[in-house]
Amino acid sequence: METKNNFYNRQLASQSTSQRLYEDDHDDVMGACRESGRKPAEEIRDLVSEALRARRNPLAVADGGGIMRTLELLVEQNRQLIEQSRLASERYEQLLHKYEELDERSADLKRGLIQNLREFYGILLETLSAAVGARRITWNYVAHTVLKQSGYGDEQINERYTAEKKAWIEEKERIAKLLEEGIKKMAPPQ
Repeated sequence: METKNNFYNRQLASQSTSQRLYEDDHDDVMGACRESGRKPAEEIRDLVSEALRARRNPLAVADGGGIMRTLELLVEQNRQLIEQSRLASERYEQLLHKYEELDERSADLKRGLIQNLREFYGILLETLSAAVGARRITWNYVAHTVLKQSGYGDEQINERYTAEKKAWIEEKERIAKLLEEGIKKMAPPQ
């Protein structure tokens, strides 16, 4: 109805025209006049104005309200997209929060693992130190004394000690190699 109000604000042309309508158009114009309570000339003038406006800008009046329906559909689709975007944003925030929790838990586990490895390393060093000390005590006070009492000379005892020392080193290297292979099997893939 807003467009009809605009028709009344327009100036009328100084010349008038007369036209003969088709019969079916005449019936429609008379029906519109009865509904609006206006004279046929006024109704025809508005109808001609609408038709010319439609000709000048066919998209503005195409499909008698089709644009409004299209706009309403677009607005509804926009609302749906906004809702989907909001839901996706909430889901993203939840995932980000879970990721931060997992990252913090991972950092705690790493710190705990490092602490356990340090403690294990300390225990291993103490065990190694005790083993070296036990070996030295055993050699210096037991094996050396027994070999001396068995009649071995210093040179023979040194040869025995060198052979034992070589066997200890080979055994240590074999154990270290086995440990390294075991660690490589347990190491996480990178």
